[in-house]
Amino acid sequence: MKLSDVCEFIADCPHSTAPDEGKGFPLIRTPNVGKGRLLLDNVQRVSKAVYDKRNMRAVPQDNDLIFAREAPAGNVAIIKYGEKVCLGQRTVLLRPDIHLADPDFLTYYLLTPVPQNRLLGGANGSTVNHVNLPTIRNLPIDIPPLPIQQKIGRILSAYDDLIENHRRQIRLLEEGAERLYKEWFVKNYDPRWAFYKLGNFGDIITGKTPSTSRLEYWGQEIPFVTIPDMHGNIFINKTEKLLTKQGADSQKNKILYSGTLLVSCIGTVGLVSITTGICETNQQINALVPFNPVTTAFLYFKIRGLRRQLEGLGSNGATMINVNKDKFSSIQISCPPLEMIEAFSRLANPIFEEIKLLNRQVISLQEARDRLLPKLMSGEVKV
Repeated sequence: MKLSDVCEFIADCPHSTAPDEGKGFPLIRTPNVGKGRLLLDNVQRVSKAVYDKRNMRAVPQDNDLIFAREAPAGNVAIIKYGEKVCLGQRTVLLRPDIHLADPDFLTYYLLTPVPQNRLLGGANGSTVNHVNLPTIRNLPIDIPPLPIQQKIGRILSAYDDLIENHRRQIRLLEEGAERLYKEWFVKNYDPRWAFYKLGNFGDIITGKTPSTSRLEYWGQEIPFVTIPDMHGNIFINKTEKLLTKQGADSQKNKILYSGTLLVSCIGTVGLVSITTGICETNQQINALVPFNPVTTAFLYFKIRGLRRQLEGLGSNGATMINVNKDKFSSIQISCPPLEMIEAFSRLANPIFEEIKLLNRQVISLQEARDRLLPKLMSGEVKV
């Protein structure tokens, strides 16, 4: 049996880009396709006209699946809760035939090792970074009877419902902290405030990738942050890639510690996250290590508001936006008196700590779900 046999249709996305209009309907690009659910934090948005144009082939609806063909290839997420979205580039829409395949089950099934290897395995044993449409349609699948699918789908979906609830709490807390920031520093802006360069607030460190040919550098204990780790995350509690101590020590001047602000400055610019422990980053990220930790919450929101400015600084006619260390360090921001920042910090820091805790709980739930997934699929755990 092939994947296309259990789907009403499998539709490719429009092969064009759509600019972010800041409001409207979510445009699902590959970073928004998580492992099971859509990741709508920092999602780009488009108008009704663009939404209708991009959905001419099919309008995404509840229980449809969106598959990422690239970056990260192989991720699959199900549409839930009446989310009205349209497809960005390098995505595919799958509509399961509910008489043959439970949509929740099929989502998780496609994330298990055998289908992933069939989708992503190259002819020479390497991993491909692009999945074409015929490979998706012709994917061999082996699924149990529908009642068993439905039981497995409900169990795993319950984990993602709880994860989504935690993420919703995180969004509300973040929105509350941002409102507080705007009340203090936007609504009550004082033109007498001084201007300082970002480099005046801390050391600026541009990341670097250790040699990928040195296998002894990779795969163990020290988080290595790349831009996908930053999407939707105030705090970096987990990364896709890890360095060994030897790998981290190969570039000791790039080691970062807890409380460092990370800013994406190449390609997708303007994402801001805060580290929670020892880590390193790649060259697409500039890190600001605050001289005074009390400024961290203030700087987080201040820098996050610089996205348009960063895009302008990095646009020099090249195909990829690039804000280098010098440009980043020289950006000037208005700075209120330190005692005002300290007072804001006393209110914002407890909110940030609650967000950090919820984020860790999300990771624990994801890990529990991922441990259970193959056991349910293989029948090791009966339903």
